Amino acid sequence: MAAAMAASDSARAVALRGRAVTDPDRLELGVALPEDYFDWLGTFGYRRRVKTDVRFQHWIQADLSFGKKDYLSEGAVSVAWMIRPKALWRPEWRLRPVIEFGASGNLVVQFADIVGFEDWSSHARAFAKSHAVAGVETSFGDRFGLAVRGRFTIPAHRPLDYAQLVLFFR
Repeated sequence: MAAAMAASDSARAVALRGRAVTDPDRLELGVALPEDYFDWLGTFGYRRRVKTDVRFQHWIQADLSFGKKDYLSEGAVSVAWMIRPKALWRPEWRLRPVIEFGASGNLVVQFADIVGFEDWSSHARAFAKSHAVAGVETSFGDRFGLAVRGRFTIPAHRPLDYAQLVLFFR
C-alpha cells in the first residue's frame, strides 16, 4: 500500500509541476546559528529516506558539525531517526514546510587551547536527545535546493537549539 501511495504522490507531482520531487537521499552543507556559546556552527549531513508508511516518512540522518570561538573548538557526530508527517509534505509545492521529530545519539568532543601555556585540554561526551524541527525548503531544479529550519531539543535549557541554513544536493 505504501508503494502505491508513493507512486500516486509522484504522479500527482509530475502532473502539477512537470516533474517529481523525490528525496530518497541527499547531502547537506549548512551553517547554523546556535543559542549557546558558539557564534556559528558548520554542518555536513547525509539524509536517507528509509521508509514511507500511510502517515509518515521515516529518515535516517547523520551529521558532522564544527564550531569555534576564541580558545574553544567543538566537533560533534550525530545519528538521528526523524519522522515527517505526510499530511504536511506536498512535493509539488515550490515552497514546502518541513515539520519533523525524532531522536538522536550524539558524540561531542571539545578542545580548549589553554591560554599562556603550550598545552590544550579536551573532553568528550556521548548522549541521546529528542528533536523537533520546523522550517521551509525549496528546490532549484532536480539536483539541489535550499532549506531554512530551526531545531528544538529536549532535554535542553534553551528554547531553540539552533537556526540553520542548508544547501542540499540530491
